[in-house]
Amino acid sequence: MHTLPELAAALDALRAGRSYADLGKAVRPDRLPSSTVSDLLKTSRCTVETLELFLRACGVRREEWSAWRAARERALTDVPPGLSGLVRVAAADPRRLGVHAPIDAPGAIGDLPIYVPRDTDSDPSGVRALVGRAAERGGLVVLVGGSSVGKTRCAYEAIRQLVPQWWLLHPGEAEQVRQAAAVAPARLVVWLDELQRYLGGPAGLAAATVRTLLNSGCILIATIWPKRHDAYVALPRETGESDPYAVERELLDLADVIRLGSSFSPAERERAQTVAQAGDRRIALALESADYGLTQVIAAAPQLVDRWRGADPYAAAVLNAAIDATRLGVESPLTADLLRDAAPGYCDARQRADASGNWFETALAYATKKLNGAAAALAPIAAPGTMGRLAGYLVADYLQQHAGQQRRNLKVTATTWQALCDNLTDPGDQTRVGRAARDRLLYRYAEPLYRHAIDAGGEDAAGLLAELLEEQGRVEEAVEVLRAHIDAEGDDADGWLAWRLAGLLGRQGRVEEAVEVLRAHIDARGEDVAWRLSGQLAELLERQGRAEEAIEVLRTHIDAEGDDADGWLAWRLAGLLERQGRVEEAVEVLRIRIDAGDEDDAWRLVELLGRQGRVEEAVEVLRARIDAGDEGSAWRLSGQLAGLLERQGRVEEAVEVLRTRIDAGDEDDAWRLSGRLAELLERQGRVEEAVEVLRTRIDARGEDVAWRLSGRLAELLERQGRVEEAVEVLRTHLDAGGDDADGWLAWRLAGLLERQGRVEEAVEVLRTHLDGEDAAGLLAELLERQGRVEEAVEVLHTHLDAGDEDVAGLLTRLLERQGRVEEAERLRRFGRSADG
Repeated sequence: MHTLPELAAALDALRAGRSYADLGKAVRPDRLPSSTVSDLLKTSRCTVETLELFLRACGVRREEWSAWRAARERALTDVPPGLSGLVRVAAADPRRLGVHAPIDAPGAIGDLPIYVPRDTDSDPSGVRALVGRAAERGGLVVLVGGSSVGKTRCAYEAIRQLVPQWWLLHPGEAEQVRQAAAVAPARLVVWLDELQRYLGGPAGLAAATVRTLLNSGCILIATIWPKRHDAYVALPRETGESDPYAVERELLDLADVIRLGSSFSPAERERAQTVAQAGDRRIALALESADYGLTQVIAAAPQLVDRWRGADPYAAAVLNAAIDATRLGVESPLTADLLRDAAPGYCDARQRADASGNWFETALAYATKKLNGAAAALAPIAAPGTMGRLAGYLVADYLQQHAGQQRRNLKVTATTWQALCDNLTDPGDQTRVGRAARDRLLYRYAEPLYRHAIDAGGEDAAGLLAELLEEQGRVEEAVEVLRAHIDAEGDDADGWLAWRLAGLLGRQGRVEEAVEVLRAHIDARGEDVAWRLSGQLAELLERQGRAEEAIEVLRTHIDAEGDDADGWLAWRLAGLLERQGRVEEAVEVLRIRIDAGDEDDAWRLVELLGRQGRVEEAVEVLRARIDAGDEGSAWRLSGQLAGLLERQGRVEEAVEVLRTRIDAGDEDDAWRLSGRLAELLERQGRVEEAVEVLRTRIDARGEDVAWRLSGRLAELLERQGRVEEAVEVLRTHLDAGGDDADGWLAWRLAGLLERQGRVEEAVEVLRTHLDGEDAAGLLAELLERQGRVEEAVEVLHTHLDAGDEDVAGLLTRLLERQGRVEEAERLRRFGRSADG
């Protein structure tokens, strides 16, 4: 049964002629009145409780009820109109959803091994809890983890268990998700395995589409690798810096995120042992590996790595070219022409001379051979909508993750860069690889890649090209690029490109031109774009001494705009009015926003009142907002209130405010305010109380909280001269914490060791525990302070080869500080060569 009429007919047949009154008497008339039975048989829309009462009245055995409950679920889940390709969750093929093909094993049965329950499945804040909540009100659940750690299987088992009768949409592209949002169906799961495939560019998935689906009660479930997720959600480091992932970050802000580790916990391994002992040969085989995680062995990870390591020079060249192209940002299938053109750079002169006439075909056959029935190092991908016609090849996920990390600090060959310039056709690929070239100061390749992307319709490429040209001092060319594409592009592009152009003109002192650009696009565009530009225009006008014009611009767009714009523009307007001495007007602007429900403006108003010496008013505002239950900003408001009270000498009141919020708030509140409370107590000379506050919170919470507080505790101990205690605290949590903990704590520990004269220990900490531009900058600065400048330069060049963002700027600034100005300027203007 799949429809309500079918269910109604089946229930009526089950009644077997019994009267409504007789049915009611069988279970108690007050619990199953005749009107309820009538509604049930006419519409079949009923609660589970009503259905079970009816089944009991009809004498149906309890063990048969689950089938009827499932029929009810199917009937209530109507086929959404206008959508094709839907299947019931219970009927979905996990392999087609992205679950890796498993290895062969003697005696193995079934398409997949038995599922080993993960800890997150039963965690109150885990995957199934989040999917269950999403089933009630809509939700986006994102599983973050490396390749072959079991993300997709975990997600599949969650929806199969919780919503088996819902419809499932596995979209091929973002457009299908937008079509689903247009229909706004209920009881639909949208399956977004490898979320990055649906993001980026003008056709990418946007937050507005996701909100529409969430509001209709849909479940969206997605998977993504950690580095991709972290890149999307990272904020720009400086105001005015390009923000390439603003759209993706807005979307991910809607998500509940679960991180899945690469190895099984002791409890998970124990459950796996039980499954193996029950006869699952694949699980038993996987448990024998000491070098790989269980899910990775199941997905043939060891065989993939061995295939890569054991390749001859020509197969290795093809595989390494594919791996490097993918880590540079290519997401489309890699064509045979691209791989053939790139491969020579990975062979020496003798190997190139000895190559046979069919070297490429032989290498490709080696790379594409399926291993142990599960995966190939390079997987052939068909062209869309075709049979037997190849679009190209994709590197196996696990191999890309493993080998990409192994190769991240190696230079990409000049032949690969040129092959990418010559063969890429997708504007998203061209833009991403262009950014990778620019991060490495390889302007020779970055510029043509950006220009190819612009010609292919890439949305972001014009702004990035203009940024590159400006850095090289080619300002008029940058202006020309932006003007040309402001005229050619749509609303969103206009907003960003106009903002970029106005900023560029302003930096060149061409203020009137900048003002003209902003006014033209504010007037021409909708308010969704205009509010951003109006803030920039007001800032320009104020710098020119035209404060009244700036105020008028901001007031106009505050009146016209929605909540997000209002909050940002109101803050800008209040600041401008305060700087003009019009304090009461500034206060009124913020009070209006607070009354409208904007929590952020409460703390902005408090700061303003504090600067004006109106402390009691500020305290009153804070207490009112805290009492009103502004949960999202309660920790910040409580911290502000404590600070005001402390400055008034009301220390015990301040301590009580912080302790109350720590006890009442969530864990994010607790760790932030515990640090504030410890600092307050230390300033009052109550050091041991401060230490106790921090140690208590560290001991009470998991490492996701403890690593933050351990840094605060180490600082306090160092200030008290208890250096060895501080070092021990940092080392303990540096070893126990995750990647984020490592980065922050490594920086703190290295600084502490350097201050103690233990420089080599500090260098080792940074080399061991930090990655990317953070490691580059901190290590280079430390070496420079020690007079080891050439080592610092070498560190930065190594990280340039890896493509770490912002390292180019770090290198040129270091050279300038050392008086090597011409060298720095040459790098800034012309970059460097792929071979140099």
